Amino acid sequence: FTHSGCRALVDVPRNRTDEELRAVADKGGVTGIYFMPFLRQSGQPMAADVIRHIEHAVNVCGEDHVGVGTDGGISSIEIDDAYRKMHREFVEQRAKSGYAAPGEAIDVYNFALDLNAPRRLEMLADMLLQRGYSEVRVEKILGGNFTRLMRDVWKA
Repeated sequence: FTHSGCRALVDVPRNRTDEELRAVADKGGVTGIYFMPFLRQSGQPMAADVIRHIEHAVNVCGEDHVGVGTDGGISSIEIDDAYRKMHREFVEQRAKSGYAAPGEAIDVYNFALDLNAPRRLEMLADMLLQRGYSEVRVEKILGGNFTRLMRDVWKA
Protein backbone atom coordinates (compact mmCIF):
# COMPACT_ATOMS: atom_id res chain seq x y z
CA PHE A 1 0.00 0.00 0.00
CA THR A 2 1.68 3.22 -1.10
CA HIS A 3 -0.22 5.41 1.35
CA SER A 4 -2.65 4.39 4.06
CA GLY A 5 -3.19 4.21 7.81
CA CYS A 6 -4.20 1.55 10.33
CA ARG A 7 -7.89 0.79 10.63
CA ALA A 8 -7.38 -0.67 14.12
CA LEU A 9 -6.60 2.91 15.22
CA VAL A 10 -9.09 4.82 13.05
CA ASP A 11 -11.90 2.87 11.41
CA VAL A 12 -12.32 4.60 8.05
CA PRO A 13 -12.30 3.02 4.57
CA ARG A 14 -8.98 4.66 3.59
CA ASN A 15 -7.14 2.74 6.35
CA ARG A 16 -6.09 -0.91 6.26
CA THR A 17 -7.03 -3.69 8.65
CA ASP A 18 -4.39 -5.63 10.56
CA GLU A 19 -5.23 -8.62 8.37
CA GLU A 20 -4.51 -6.57 5.23
CA LEU A 21 -1.27 -5.22 6.71
CA ARG A 22 -0.12 -8.76 7.54
CA ALA A 23 -1.07 -10.04 4.07
CA VAL A 24 1.08 -7.36 2.42
CA ALA A 25 3.98 -8.13 4.77
CA ASP A 26 3.64 -11.89 4.20
CA LYS A 27 4.23 -11.28 0.48
CA GLY A 28 7.26 -9.06 1.17
CA GLY A 29 5.37 -5.81 0.57
CA VAL A 30 5.40 -2.48 2.35
CA THR A 31 2.64 -0.27 3.74
CA GLY A 32 3.35 3.45 3.56
CA ILE A 33 1.80 5.51 6.34
CA TYR A 34 0.39 8.79 5.08
CA PHE A 35 0.13 12.20 6.73
CA MET A 36 -3.58 12.53 5.89
CA PRO A 37 -6.66 13.43 7.99
CA PHE A 38 -7.61 9.75 8.19
CA LEU A 39 -5.00 9.18 10.91
CA ARG A 40 -7.45 10.46 13.48
CA GLN A 41 -11.20 10.28 13.93
CA SER A 42 -11.59 14.02 13.41
CA GLY A 43 -9.52 17.14 13.34
CA GLN A 44 -6.11 18.06 11.99
CA PRO A 45 -3.55 15.23 11.81
CA MET A 46 -0.28 15.86 13.60
CA ALA A 47 3.11 14.14 13.83
CA ALA A 48 1.96 12.18 16.88
CA ASP A 49 -0.77 10.60 14.74
CA VAL A 50 1.74 9.63 12.05
CA ILE A 51 3.99 8.05 14.68
CA ARG A 52 1.08 6.22 16.30
CA HIS A 53 0.18 4.59 12.96
CA ILE A 54 3.82 3.79 12.15
CA GLU A 55 4.23 2.10 15.53
CA HIS A 56 1.04 0.10 15.13
CA ALA A 57 2.04 -1.03 11.63
CA VAL A 58 5.53 -2.02 12.83
CA ASN A 59 3.96 -4.04 15.66
CA VAL A 60 1.61 -5.78 13.20
CA CYS A 61 3.90 -6.44 10.22
CA GLY A 62 7.45 -5.83 11.38
CA GLU A 63 9.94 -3.09 10.66
CA ASP A 64 10.77 -4.49 7.21
CA HIS A 65 7.26 -3.82 5.91
CA VAL A 66 6.46 -0.25 6.95
CA GLY A 67 7.34 2.97 5.20
CA VAL A 68 6.25 6.55 4.77
CA GLY A 69 3.77 7.33 2.00
CA THR A 70 2.82 10.92 2.70
CA ASP A 71 0.45 11.30 -0.28
CA GLY A 72 1.89 14.77 -0.65
CA GLY A 73 4.78 16.72 -2.06
CA ILE A 74 8.09 17.54 -0.47
CA SER A 75 7.62 21.30 -0.29
CA SER A 76 5.97 22.93 2.67
CA ILE A 77 2.61 24.59 2.10
CA GLU A 78 2.01 28.21 2.96
CA ILE A 79 -1.38 28.36 4.62
CA ASP A 80 -2.52 31.74 3.41
CA ASP A 81 -5.90 33.04 2.21
CA ALA A 82 -5.32 31.69 -1.31
CA TYR A 83 -4.50 28.21 0.01
CA ARG A 84 -7.49 28.22 2.37
CA LYS A 85 -9.78 29.17 -0.54
CA MET A 86 -8.31 26.46 -2.79
CA HIS A 87 -8.60 23.84 -0.06
CA ARG A 88 -12.19 24.83 0.75
CA GLU A 89 -13.17 24.56 -2.92
CA PHE A 90 -11.39 21.19 -3.21
CA VAL A 91 -13.23 19.75 -0.21
CA GLU A 92 -16.58 21.21 -1.27
CA GLN A 93 -16.19 19.81 -4.80
CA ARG A 94 -15.34 16.34 -3.49
CA ALA A 95 -18.40 16.44 -1.18
CA LYS A 96 -20.66 17.71 -3.98
CA SER A 97 -19.40 14.97 -6.31
CA GLY A 98 -20.06 12.31 -3.67
CA TYR A 99 -16.54 11.01 -3.25
CA ALA A 100 -15.33 12.80 -0.15
CA ALA A 101 -13.89 10.49 2.48
CA PRO A 102 -14.76 10.56 6.17
CA GLY A 103 -12.51 13.08 7.90
CA GLU A 104 -12.30 15.54 5.02
CA ALA A 105 -13.28 19.05 6.11
CA ILE A 106 -12.59 22.60 5.03
CA ASP A 107 -10.71 23.26 8.28
CA VAL A 108 -8.60 20.07 8.11
CA TYR A 109 -5.62 20.11 5.77
CA ASN A 110 -4.36 17.01 4.00
CA PHE A 111 -1.05 16.88 5.84
CA ALA A 112 0.30 16.69 9.37
CA LEU A 113 0.38 20.34 10.34
CA ASP A 114 3.48 20.15 12.53
CA LEU A 115 5.37 18.33 9.76
CA ASN A 116 4.58 21.04 7.21
CA ALA A 117 8.22 21.89 6.49
CA PRO A 118 10.77 21.05 3.81
CA ARG A 119 12.63 18.94 6.38
CA ARG A 120 9.52 16.96 7.37
CA LEU A 121 11.18 13.57 6.94
CA GLU A 122 14.21 14.65 8.96
CA MET A 123 11.84 15.92 11.64
CA LEU A 124 9.98 12.60 11.65
CA ALA A 125 13.29 10.71 11.81
CA ASP A 126 14.34 12.75 14.84
CA MET A 127 11.01 12.04 16.55
CA LEU A 128 11.35 8.29 15.94
CA LEU A 129 14.95 8.30 17.19
CA GLN A 130 13.80 10.13 20.34
CA ARG A 131 11.28 7.31 20.88
CA GLY A 132 14.12 4.79 20.92
CA TYR A 133 14.02 3.60 17.33
CA SER A 134 17.42 2.54 16.00
CA GLU A 135 18.95 4.39 13.08
CA VAL A 136 18.61 1.22 10.99
CA ARG A 137 14.89 0.99 11.72
CA VAL A 138 14.35 4.66 10.91
CA GLU A 139 16.26 4.29 7.63
CA LYS A 140 14.03 1.36 6.69
CA ILE A 141 10.84 3.27 7.47
CA LEU A 142 11.95 6.47 5.71
CA GLY A 143 12.68 4.78 2.40
CA GLY A 144 14.81 1.69 2.79
CA ASN A 145 11.87 -0.71 2.79
CA PHE A 146 10.39 0.75 -0.39
CA THR A 147 13.85 0.69 -2.00
CA ARG A 148 14.21 -3.00 -1.12
CA LEU A 149 10.74 -3.75 -2.46
CA MET A 150 11.42 -2.02 -5.78
CA ARG A 151 14.72 -3.87 -6.17
CA ASP A 152 12.96 -7.17 -5.50
CA VAL A 153 10.15 -6.44 -7.96
CA TRP A 154 12.27 -4.98 -10.76
CA LYS A 155 14.69 -7.92 -10.66
CA ALA A 156 11.84 -10.29 -11.45
